[in-house]
Amino acid sequence: MDDEQLLTFITVFELNNYSRTADHLNLTQPAVTARIQKLENELDCKLFYRDGKKILLTKEGTALLPYARKILNYVKEARQVIEGIKTPTITIGLSPAISVSIVLEVLSLLRKTSEFSFELVEAADSVEVSKMIEDGSIDIGLVRDVIPFTNLESEYIFHEKLVFIVGKDHPLVGKAEIFKDDLIDQTMICYRRETALWRKIDERLIGIRNLKRIEVGGFEMVISMIKNNWGFSVVPELILANHTNTHNKDLCTVPFAEFKDLTYNIAGIYKKDSPKLERLLLFLHTFETILKNLKSI
Repeated sequence: MDDEQLLTFITVFELNNYSRTADHLNLTQPAVTARIQKLENELDCKLFYRDGKKILLTKEGTALLPYARKILNYVKEARQVIEGIKTPTITIGLSPAISVSIVLEVLSLLRKTSEFSFELVEAADSVEVSKMIEDGSIDIGLVRDVIPFTNLESEYIFHEKLVFIVGKDHPLVGKAEIFKDDLIDQTMICYRRETALWRKIDERLIGIRNLKRIEVGGFEMVISMIKNNWGFSVVPELILANHTNTHNKDLCTVPFAEFKDLTYNIAGIYKKDSPKLERLLLFLHTFETILKNLKSI
């Protein structure tokens, strides 16, 4: 017996009609009949009998049904595994403030030039990313400010700074430089203030009177609210890169000395002995190239 015979057997049972089975499987009705007869000959038994217009399973057919389904599932899984060997899936973990849009740009480029399949996972922080690599949940992680990770290799990709942004109609947009006193009674749009990045940002703003904060779920929401003049924000420059290229009339950056020295290193981390190492390095090098191109724009 083969998987085509078993699929035809299951479909006849489910549709209770040879003609509909033929249409469903894009076969002729004689081809459906031939497959069922061949399967019956191999098993030396009848699998169906007719009761009026109904097509019912015999005892032997009823016994075969669950095994036929299991066999087809195993065949499907085997094909997926083999396809995965031919086109491996790389699972990428992202720590907060890593620009998903830029990662997708990298993946789009790689899919055009290589046989790649990808999955993205957003993690709570860099520590969670490292744990996910160690337990095999992901293959590679993109993190900020790498600390030594046991049994993990790290590769520096990019040195990033923070930028102060406002919408085009915000009252601070005309200033040559922002000082802390300029932020009195202003509203700051924040994202995940419990992360190390935002804790450092908040530390630089201590002492500003009546500074209101609105916390949102992601950087895309931050950018959207800034465009609509809800307030100001301080974001990694890569978050801003794609937006300033396409929406530069809506967003403005203003120098702010408090954050001039607050910079971060972006790095990729992965297992030294990963069987997908060649593809991981290709991803990292492509990512690095795109980041450098964005910075030069």
